Amino acid sequence: MIRAEELAAGRVNGSLAHALRPRGGILLLPTIFGIDGFARERAGLMAEAGFSTLIWNPYPGEPPPGDMRAAMARAGTLDDSLIETMSEGIGYMHRTLHLDAVAVLGFCLGGRYALLLAARHHGLAACVAFYPSIRVPAKPNETHDAIARAAYIDCPVHLVHAGSDQVFTHQSFLRLRGALEQRKAATIVQLHPEAAHSFMRPELQHETAQAAATRLSWPLAVAFFGTCLAGQPSRFEARIGP
Repeated sequence: MIRAEELAAGRVNGSLAHALRPRGGILLLPTIFGIDGFARERAGLMAEAGFSTLIWNPYPGEPPPGDMRAAMARAGTLDDSLIETMSEGIGYMHRTLHLDAVAVLGFCLGGRYALLLAARHHGLAACVAFYPSIRVPAKPNETHDAIARAAYIDCPVHLVHAGSDQVFTHQSFLRLRGALEQRKAATIVQLHPEAAHSFMRPELQHETAQAAATRLSWPLAVAFFGTCLAGQPSRFEARIGP
């Protein structure tokens, strides 16, 4: 039985799913819906796989938005300075949970933030980004170029792309893939040609393409974490530069 708790410790605000015998930690950066049923379900699955998982709360003190319109409005209030707040969650897993290896997992809004966080800090064990919401042109609150900064990520990256993504276009995907593949660290890419943006959302699982992409993508991402975090202590520290 996975034990979950709500955290509000300084700048660390979120929901933590404890693995019974943790072999590492995951910071889960959610979609624009924040800590909803989907995020909690994925955190629970990661904990069952042996990774204590902290879901970052983008809307502390507020309930999750109830519909897409509210979620879009709420997400528009977030900015890229929140990367430093997210990093507090990594520090919490190192210092308080005493987890040697910690990685980041992001979906949609959180997929973009996962890339920025991994680029900003040294020593994460791995980064997995599902259909990151990287728009061209960027929104006014998106001040960092996630594609350019991806070249500075020093850990292995697993990128999951939906070929029919209406937010993160195929041209932008090719640019991000190019930036990642010029690094020295490993890059793993999944491409699901007929899948749409946020294909893992529960309400989309009645569609064949979304269900197939969900079924194929998740086990590979979990296996990637298992390989990267196995016996691999992280040395998390702020990067000086981009």
